[in-house]
Amino acid sequence: MTVTAEGSWMSWYSRWGASKRGGVPVSPKRTEHQRLRREFVAMAGDAFDAMFDGDRQEQLMTMTQREDCVLEKGAELQGWLLARHLANDPAAAPAKSEPVACPACGGAGVPDKRDTAPVPRRCRTRAGPQEFRRTKYRCPKCRRIFFPPGRETRPRS
Repeated sequence: MTVTAEGSWMSWYSRWGASKRGGVPVSPKRTEHQRLRREFVAMAGDAFDAMFDGDRQEQLMTMTQREDCVLEKGAELQGWLLARHLANDPAAAPAKSEPVACPACGGAGVPDKRDTAPVPRRCRTRAGPQEFRRTKYRCPKCRRIFFPPGRETRPRS
């Protein structure tokens, strides 16, 4: 196969794959993935430019100045990655068909009728403060309110 000026093998593959699927466009999930990647790569490029741009070199003379710049840009990238990952977490609103176990007793939790929309939650992380949304559940068995953290969580003993 030859690569032309029209694009790489990836663009050829995506066109070929779409034709094999009857011209069905790329899934919205894949499109969102690509959008997030472009946004991250742009931020990483900005971080690179902050370190290596010729106009900023006079501001990065000492080791402390260099470290401060690296740590600041790294923290921005870490915070961005964590925030986007939390925003796209399927545990934020589990499917109605999947049972959600209470972390205290293991009983079947039900969505709280008073708060039907995901509730904002805040926490401090190593990447800085984060806010994310989770569906509020209650356990009829032990009467606790909880926010499902994910599928791997097991009830406390």
